[in-house]
Amino acid sequence: MASEKGLDRVSISDLASENGITKSSVFHHFASRETMIKELFSYCTQLAFSQQVTISLSGTATEVLFRAMDHWHEVYTTEPLNWFYRIIESEKLTHPEAGAISRTLSEMFEGQSRILLEELSDSRRLNIEELDLAVLTFSATVQNFLTKVMIGKDPDIPWQEERFITKFCALYNGV
Repeated sequence: MASEKGLDRVSISDLASENGITKSSVFHHFASRETMIKELFSYCTQLAFSQQVTISLSGTATEVLFRAMDHWHEVYTTEPLNWFYRIIESEKLTHPEAGAISRTLSEMFEGQSRILLEELSDSRRLNIEELDLAVLTFSATVQNFLTKVMIGKDPDIPWQEERFITKFCALYNGV
């Protein structure tokens, strides 16, 4: 409900009604609405961290980056994490905890991108002279694509992603 309406538009009454329970049952488990939101964020953050997997680094740079993109698509578009990411995305500017989680997820994503690009550069599958710039460019662009996929606003995203990865690898002389 919060991923569709926003946290502020979901009342305890709505939540209880949707789940076939009473408001008092909700308050039996959570002292306040804010406590419930904090628990939601905590649970989903742990779930997000548990979804990290090792992405195979075998093959060409293009193959590795497409494999990474496929993994991130699965993580960002599969429920319940899709709901969580949508809540974080919509609440990050107004809810301090959502903002902190958004920054942490962004740093985690940038770290994963750094590992991939360092390996591709070290193994000479990409010729990256300025790694920091390449990591920022790659991670910011891919995060933007994933946000658009998550909120379902652009049907051309698969084509744009394919073009970006192909052009990125060509820019850095990857095969």
